[in-house]
Formats: sequence, structure tokens, C-alpha cells
Amino acid sequence: MRLAIIRRRFDPHGGAERFILTAAGALISAGEAVTVIAENWTGGDAPGLDRRLVSRGGFTRAGKNRHFQKAVGDLIAGNGFDLVQTHERLVGADIFRAGDGVHAAWVDRLGRERGPLGALTLRFDPMHRLVMDTERRMVADGRTLFVANSELVAGELRDWLSVPEARLRVIENGVDLDRFRPASGEEKSVARQNFGLPGGVPVVAFVGSGFERKGAFKLVEALRSSNLAGVHALIAGRDRRAARLAALVDRLGLGNRVHLLGGLDDVRPVYAAADLYALPSLYDPMPNAALEALASGLPAVVTPDTGIAVHIVETGAGAVAGRNPDDLAAALATVIADLPARAEKARTLAARFDLADATRRWRNLYREFQ
Repeated sequence: MRLAIIRRRFDPHGGAERFILTAAGALISAGEAVTVIAENWTGGDAPGLDRRLVSRGGFTRAGKNRHFQKAVGDLIAGNGFDLVQTHERLVGADIFRAGDGVHAAWVDRLGRERGPLGALTLRFDPMHRLVMDTERRMVADGRTLFVANSELVAGELRDWLSVPEARLRVIENGVDLDRFRPASGEEKSVARQNFGLPGGVPVVAFVGSGFERKGAFKLVEALRSSNLAGVHALIAGRDRRAARLAALVDRLGLGNRVHLLGGLDDVRPVYAAADLYALPSLYDPMPNAALEALASGLPAVVTPDTGIAVHIVETGAGAVAGRNPDDLAAALATVIADLPARAEKARTLAARFDLADATRRWRNLYREFQ
């Protein structure tokens, strides 16, 4: 089978891109031919993966998006793929993996966070209007099967877009349980030394791009709390707001406890050095970094608007908290006080997301089209 996967901007530090590379590698090993179609590619690869870049065009954000949709359509029409899977909103694909959730739901959340004027601005933004209109046209087109990566997203596909049950599947993300595993005592000691961390202090990890959406600023503010005195944070990710985050760290006098690492090709040392993971995200359908952290034995503190939250509540493998710094600080302190038990539950929960099982579910889905 010749499978085409569409991702507009391919940044290897992004969760969706890590999912694509991991899944593509597993599919190629199983004998499938996989092509990734993108507008730009800043790194990352899998053995045997075919990459195709389309031209850029347009002047506004909406215009650039329209150009990408047309360029991808032209490429697909002339290449005879057996199956087309898109991670972007565009009409005509066989499968849409809604890894970024429902755009209308995201705009609604963002508008509530920004207040009435911000919500009004978002509502009339041409780019947001285009993306939401594209989602509606994908449903009306009738050809595309929608794959949610969490029950959170599945519910939003039903509520916001009225996707019929016959065209809806849920396949949660997978994580490589061999690649991501709890660190040994020696590995943890070496990782902490390499990051310049003092011994015997609790360390919380944050991994991800999109500092505003994923709550890096909220985490830094929470660390001012008296019940987190002495707690260190490792923040890994490439983001255009990195300088603003660094300024906040300096302004709050947390430079000796908050370590900004930038984008890392391998985040496993971050997990090895840490005791727990935090993702105070405004919206995260199913965060790959949270799965990696759980597999590494780190209990996770997340917000209700993440696809993993329901599993955290059910298993006790961390805590669910609001985004405001006080709630977040309280949840972090609660988990830190109960680390051994919650760390064991984290690894147990991670087994639910075994990459081999996720890959098998995807291959079974592809067979529905053969």
C-alpha cells in the first residue's frame, strides 16, 4: 500500500511530527510505503520514508493556507496513492487525523481566555474562519473518515461538527515503551549533573512547543508558591515566545530554579532528570510528551482540557488542576508528596498506550480501505 501523510510544517520537536515519524517507521518496517507531504521540513526522518515538499505561496495567513491546500491536491492527483491521510484540514483526503482537535473548540477556549474583545477578534480573523469553514466542508464532503486521538476530541467532533458515528473512530496515540522507560539511579544522577541540578531537590519537566497554549508561563508563575520552594523545572521546547518566558523567569527571580533548554533532539535526558511532568495546557487533544513522561515513570499534572486527563483521574497517575498558578502549585505539591506511588501508577497507565497496539489499530483501519 502507498500511503501519503500530510503535515504542512514539519518540525521534529512537535508532538504530531514525532507521532508521524514513529508511526511511519513502524509502518515501513511492516512493509508499507509511506510518503510525507509538507510545505517545509526542518528535520527528522525515518529509514525508508519518502518526503515530498510542495511550493509556498500566498501573502496572508489565509492565502498561504489556501495555496497549501491546492498544492497538496495537485500533488496527490498525479501520484496514485492508495490512501491519503491528512493531519491538516483539507477536503478530499481519505482519513483526517484530528490530532490538533476541532478548531472551533480551540477558538472558543482561546476566546474565553482572552475575554470578550479577544473573542470577537478571533471570530472575525480570516485564518480562523477559513480553518473552521474547511472543517465543515470536510464533513459535508462525505468521503473523509475522522480519527480522534482521544475521547475528548471525539466528543468535540460530534458536538461541534456533527460528524456521524459511521465516519468516526478513536485511536489514541502510542508511545514506545522500550525507548521511554524509567531511568535507573545512575542514569538519573548523570542527567541531573548534566543539567546542573543540585541533588535531592524535586524536579518537574515541561516538554513541548507552544509555550502560551501549553502553559509554560503558568508553570513558571506556579513555582513562586511557598509550597514549591526549592522545586526546580526543566523546560524543553522551541518557541517564538522563548525570550518572553526567559524575561518572566528573571523578573520573578527564578533563574536558579528554572532551566530553559530550548529545542532538544532527544528529550529522554529531561525525563531521566525529572520526578514529575507538568502540562497546564489550555487545550491539548492527546499530548505525546505526556505519554512519554508517563512511560518514563513520571506522574503528570495536567488540565481538564487535555485528552489524557480522564485517564489521570481514573488511575491516580498524577493530578488534574486548573491553569491558574495557585491551583497548579497545589497539584504539583500534592504529587511531589506522593511520588513513589504515583510514579508506579504512571508506568502502569503508559502500558495502555503501547505503540505496538496503536500501530496495529492504524493498520486495521487502513485495511478498511483495501
